[in-house]
Amino acid sequence: MATGSRQQRQKSSRSDEPVLNLASCCSGPDPRLVKLVRLLARRAARKAYLEMLEERRTTRS
Repeated sequence: MATGSRQQRQKSSRSDEPVLNLASCCSGPDPRLVKLVRLLARRAARKAYLEMLEERRTTRS
């Protein structure tokens, strides 16, 4: 039992593995999240615009 807990401590204390922190130390939003939100917003806007164009085409025909 002591061996298992020692292995867990060794795995959790590795310094070469990246650590995921949800709280940022800097002020402001994470730039990666800002880029992701902008990308998703552009995709949604493009999709809505194309749907609007398609709707106009079908009502005119």
